[in-house]
Amino acid sequence: MKFSIILPTYNRAHLISNSIKSVLNQSFDDWELIIVDDGSTDNTKELISSFIKKDSRIKYFVQENSERSKARNNGIKNASGEWICFLDSDDKYHFTHLEEFKKLILKNKENPGLYFSGLSKEMYSSDLELYIEGSFSKIEFVLLNTIGTPRACVNKEILLNSNFNEDLSVGEDRELWTRILKNHPLFYHKNKTFIEINHPERSINFGAELKSLKTIRYIFKNQKKSISNEVKKIILSNEYFNISKFYIRKKSFVNASIYLILSIFSNFSNPQTKHKIFLLLETVKIHQKRLIKEYEK
Repeated sequence: MKFSIILPTYNRAHLISNSIKSVLNQSFDDWELIIVDDGSTDNTKELISSFIKKDSRIKYFVQENSERSKARNNGIKNASGEWICFLDSDDKYHFTHLEEFKKLILKNKENPGLYFSGLSKEMYSSDLELYIEGSFSKIEFVLLNTIGTPRACVNKEILLNSNFNEDLSVGEDRELWTRILKNHPLFYHKNKTFIEINHPERSINFGAELKSLKTIRYIFKNQKKSISNEVKKIILSNEYFNISKFYIRKKSFVNASIYLILSIFSNFSNPQTKHKIFLLLETVKIHQKRLIKEYEK
């Protein structure tokens, strides 16, 4: 069993070393690391060259700047492993990441499908992942739990037939999982083997919430029969709430209020509704104070 790890990167020379080292430190060593440079203008090439000299399992490809979906698709095309994993250039694997996937895949008799692992925000967290579980379909489950690409492992043949949608720049992984799960099974373990490193430069931190909503609506349109109205309400409410928090950070309180209202009424029975109402009232108060200050000038 061989794993191909696809790592897209763009101007992350100051961060990517730790990601590469986390692959080099894997307890299971039958892997290749395919780094796809999305047209970096920093010293990414020189840095990666120094790693390649030390370990021939690292492969390096360069493309014109075209976003990460195309980079991942190019990585998949150049992969030689039977199983494809993913890693972002600012995150890390725990040293047992691939070994845990190997165990899970063998446990399920190497059945082609979507496999994923637990997420940790800390390097040495030993707790098990907590999922939103219930009588959901496979597609509903991955949408409610937001499974990012670094947590996934997929048979190469599946990915050659189901690529990342290059027209989507946020939530493209969620959209791909929904297509894969229409025809293939879902397997997962709860051990936290992927480590998400939070920092100000994360690409998902730059106003990605509106793009995420666009992707969710695209998924709903193309997966009408696979997602119940109840689950749609939950997902939309969460998306609206995330957008409201984005606007609060930008101090755009009118827009924040609009999306808070949408979030509340999309799923009024949500346990967070009281908190959202309180936040809405506080947002309105802050906006009123700003209007009064403007008027008094």
